[in-house]
Amino acid sequence: MSTRVLPDFSLIPSESLKAAIELVDRFQNGGQMIAGGTDLLVAMKSGSANPDTLIQIGALEELNFVEYNDDTGLKIGPLTTIRDVEIIPIFGKVFRLFVEAANGFANTQLLNMASIGGNICNASPAGDMLPPLLCMNANIDLQSTAGKRNVKLINFFIGPGKTVMKKNEILVSINAPALPLSYGSNFVRIRRTEEDLVKVSASVVLNVVDGKFNDVRVALGAVAPTPIRVSDVEDYLDGRIVDDATIEKAGLIARDAIVPISDLRSTATYRKQVTAYAVESAIRSSIERSISQ
Repeated sequence: MSTRVLPDFSLIPSESLKAAIELVDRFQNGGQMIAGGTDLLVAMKSGSANPDTLIQIGALEELNFVEYNDDTGLKIGPLTTIRDVEIIPIFGKVFRLFVEAANGFANTQLLNMASIGGNICNASPAGDMLPPLLCMNANIDLQSTAGKRNVKLINFFIGPGKTVMKKNEILVSINAPALPLSYGSNFVRIRRTEEDLVKVSASVVLNVVDGKFNDVRVALGAVAPTPIRVSDVEDYLDGRIVDDATIEKAGLIARDAIVPISDLRSTATYRKQVTAYAVESAIRSSIERSISQ
């Protein structure tokens, strides 16, 4: 375990979103935002992050909200915690996939501190909440002193820990269209222990219409430099009759579509093998939920 202490830095509290945006613009070179700090403080201790100024945004109510409308869907403030996802009723009612990803996320302390916005901006290929958000066709709003822009989440990640967010921008909202009640979904997480990062995660959203797959969405985590949608599987399944052979084939297509790495958590070979299982399992559970609606 590292005993490295935190480097010296200045901590500046933000009294409002407007003030935070101005501070981020002012300190865009050498400054960094902090909310829960579950990832940033670890990075600072290890030396992989060395901001000289931290802009505290964790108390901003303007970034802590959950709104839902049947027509427009879900709108989440980036300070919404993983624990909020578990306990706020609307998530369990219409975005069950998101709750499944939150369940078993980490220990209780991290659940209460880790935020959805932090999970997104950290851009880890193994981020638990990211494949579900991709399956929900999520998009995000980024704001700076120059104004606001909207980015599809699938286009936000460009590499491990890297995004298209500019140094003077703040993530202000995560948006996801409403899922029809007839849709089924499932999240599968493969890891060694409950405290470990995932080796592979799979999220699936689909609809079953007249015994055929419809609007299939498949996303994977920890198998590529970024979380990904697997279009090869989606294209294969859409319009096909739901049967065992088709489901098994979909798992194999997912396996063959990825080129994972070997690291301390797993080998590339193992990741490919369990990806087939994870995708097949998530598809089967999603089918059951769609048919039972």
